[in-house]
Amino acid sequence: MNQPDDEDQLYTKFGRTAEMAQSLEVEAGNVFLGIVAIWVKTDEITDEQRAFHRDLVNDLNRRTLGDLLRHMRPLIAHDESVVSGIDTALERRNYLMHGFFRTHNFRIFSEEGRGIMSRELDEIYRSLAFARASLGAFTLMLEKLAGREGKSEKLAEQFLAQGKRIEI
Repeated sequence: MNQPDDEDQLYTKFGRTAEMAQSLEVEAGNVFLGIVAIWVKTDEITDEQRAFHRDLVNDLNRRTLGDLLRHMRPLIAHDESVVSGIDTALERRNYLMHGFFRTHNFRIFSEEGRGIMSRELDEIYRSLAFARASLGAFTLMLEKLAGREGKSEKLAEQFLAQGKRIEI
């Protein structure tokens, strides 16, 4: 298929923005897991607690971003700029996934239209990244309160090392 380079770049940018939206969803779930982790002594965890945590993770994975953020609102209500940023990110995420291409319709067929779409994706990405960073800071604070400061970074490094060893 012969398409302009900027069209390929637009689809790449859309994919990266969608990935940021999914990262935001994961971070929202991490906040809830961080709250629960405050009361868990990982060296004394029981089988019942393991089952509870497994069920909790499954439940979080089934929830929509909007549902997670709605339940999270009382926890983050102390900072209006963060709440506003997260609300905006949710709106932008929903628009991205359910209306972006429909809204732009035939713009993709012109260089000028693709430029408009690309700039809008940049704005959406920034909104999602701000919300993700805000929730990430909250997750790190919860980790610190639980006495596990730095543990998530160490786990991320281990997962990254494992991922690099996998050959497809």
